[in-house]
Amino acid sequence: MKLAKNRAAILAISHKIYERSLVLYPKDLRGGFGDEMSEVFDEQLGEAYSRSGFSGLVRVWFRATREVVTVAVPGRFAQRAVPIVGVAATIAFMLWFASYISYVMQTACSGCSIN
Repeated sequence: MKLAKNRAAILAISHKIYERSLVLYPKDLRGGFGDEMSEVFDEQLGEAYSRSGFSGLVRVWFRATREVVTVAVPGRFAQRAVPIVGVAATIAFMLWFASYISYVMQTACSGCSIN
């Protein structure tokens, strides 16, 4: 009886932690597949814990953690990288254009002096 309570508590806590970790995934992925991801995690965790106990639980958590590092975090950075790259490219173009206009003005009016 006590073992069943412990198992249920461990699985419930794991479920809550995993659901909270879904915030690390890109919003569109989380919105489209978050429920399914959570269901699959719960199934894998329950099966692994039934077969191998704590070591099975650790293996499932290791795979989930690896997925966060290889899928979730890079996906979040990619979402932010697109606007950052766009802003950086715009600023670089503006600086180039300003220096080009300055060069043209100096070349066109080499005898002009600014007081």
